Amino acid sequence: MSESDTIEPVMSGVQVLDVVVLPADEVEPWLRRWRAGYLPGALGRGMVAERLWRTWTGPDTVAVRILWSLPDSGTFFAARVASAGDPRVTEFWAHTDEISLDRDRQVLAPIGLDEEEGTAS
Repeated sequence: MSESDTIEPVMSGVQVLDVVVLPADEVEPWLRRWRAGYLPGALGRGMVAERLWRTWTGPDTVAVRILWSLPDSGTFFAARVASAGDPRVTEFWAHTDEISLDRDRQVLAPIGLDEEEGTAS
């Protein structure tokens, strides 16, 4: 396969997708706490909040999805080590676990696609 046969991924580096499912009446207070208490530290650890979505998952439940980006896996692992030593991070996620119905974090790394077959290369 030549270089021209591969579609390069649009995103590079590492993306992290956080999904937190909350009772609808907890979303705004949780987002205020996230913006004031979690986001500044995350930015300091090299994370960039690329997108923030709210999705209704039921009549009274909402999933907040946050897409983060980091330039490379080294930055991702350094951010993990730094967050493990920060009691504010532990407190934020402990509070989140008290009020959330579910939460998940996926760490994503883009791959290219084979142009002819539309499959990962």
